[in-house]
Amino acid sequence: MSNRHLARTIVLQSLFQWDFNNRAENINKLLEMNRAEFAPDFDDQGFSESLLKSLIDKIQDIDGLISQYAPEWPIEQITPIDRNVLRIGIYELKFAQDIPPKVAINEAIELAKTYSGGSSGKFINGVLGSIYKDMQAKGEKQDLEVDPPREYSAGGVVYRKSGADCEFVLVLDAYNKWTFPKGHIEENEDREKAAAREICEEVGIKNTINQGYLGSIDIKVNEPNKRATPKTVFYYLIETADKTLTVTKEPEVKEAKWLTKEEALATISYENAREIFKLALKKLNLK
Repeated sequence: MSNRHLARTIVLQSLFQWDFNNRAENINKLLEMNRAEFAPDFDDQGFSESLLKSLIDKIQDIDGLISQYAPEWPIEQITPIDRNVLRIGIYELKFAQDIPPKVAINEAIELAKTYSGGSSGKFINGVLGSIYKDMQAKGEKQDLEVDPPREYSAGGVVYRKSGADCEFVLVLDAYNKWTFPKGHIEENEDREKAAAREICEEVGIKNTINQGYLGSIDIKVNEPNKRATPKTVFYYLIETADKTLTVTKEPEVKEAKWLTKEEALATISYENAREIFKLALKKLNLK
């Protein structure tokens, strides 16, 4: 299950509970509770909170569209699951500036089929399809039919020898997650040189030896009110004798520190970064 699909599922669960109990509960607390219960280690970079808040802000407009495009079904007679799948789908289709129309429709259909049934999927598809047809006639959201260009970054698992063992650099990123230093590859820049430059810029390590390529990860970068941008990050194993870390003043890095292998394994926040770290340990013959 993709990160955003899981986030939408948790938002749907929260909306269902809130709606079923006549909106008496604090919906933000419901979201926190559902995330803690169903996905305690899940990090969607604020997507679920943003989706829920934005949807609630627009709920009167959304419900008006449901009434307009499903006139044979008074909104209070639509099942709570279908009603709230529609709310998510209509918000993302009509109002979200970063969600392509086809993604909004397909995600809503999948939610309906999973949590309500096949006939509900057809119902959701019919309502959203009618809204989208009118949007096309008006030229709305046409710029989101094309995927944004992929971005490329490079970074490294930076280590220094400490007796028979090694220590590794981790940085605290803008999302308060611990990972490895990395950054954007400039136009026509070599990946290895980009990795060394970014490491120097982010943590102040200038003297580096590239000990080989570790692999790449594919992610999507989410920013408020922007389309998710696909990104590929290339990682290298980088040796250094430098000890002092000087953190950049740029907001993408808040802190940096040296950690032992055991500390790093326990601290790394992203599962894909942890897999890269395991490849580095294997290359260093560290178990």
